[in-house]
Amino acid sequence: MAEMVDIELITIGERLRAVDQDHVAVIADSIRQCGRVLQPITISRKFATGDALRPEMTLLAGAHRLAAAKLAGLDVIPAEIVEDIKPLQAKLIEIDENLLRHELNPLDRAVFLAERKRIYEELHPETKAGVAGAKAKHGSASDTMSFAKDAADRLGFNPRTIERSVKIATSLSADVRKNLIGTDLSKNQSELLLLAK
Repeated sequence: MAEMVDIELITIGERLRAVDQDHVAVIADSIRQCGRVLQPITISRKFATGDALRPEMTLLAGAHRLAAAKLAGLDVIPAEIVEDIKPLQAKLIEIDENLLRHELNPLDRAVFLAERKRIYEELHPETKAGVAGAKAKHGSASDTMSFAKDAADRLGFNPRTIERSVKIATSLSADVRKNLIGTDLSKNQSELLLLAK
């Protein structure tokens, strides 16, 4: 159940994808026409010890909606609230919402999937390449799914598409990825794969 939350109390941490101001403007126009935000954002709420009146609220998902609500002049926004979530779980919420919304171009999708893989393997180290094979060889294989299989099941992508996307993100340096943002190349997975090679 969504709660109405004061926009000024929400902290925006480091995000994997920058907010697109043109997209924010379109959402803000929709908010003005509807008079409200239709889809709640997701925030974490943590009560600091000794201060039950001022909880820390951090955005997990919905940066574009939050920016649009501010632009539209709203003071409050509907939010689904998650209590006391661990940092890696919070990052997965951001990643999965963006991946499920299918608004990402191939470059953004690659970055999100590579980060999701990093987090998944940190939470499930037995699934890392080499570790899983060695465990299976010695008869101690885990029932935990590989990253590509888990992500495919959760997100509805083909495991091969996920592997290709991760290859793009991990093969291109951060500087190259930054220079590709907003270009036609960022929208073409085949060209990105060639560049990654």
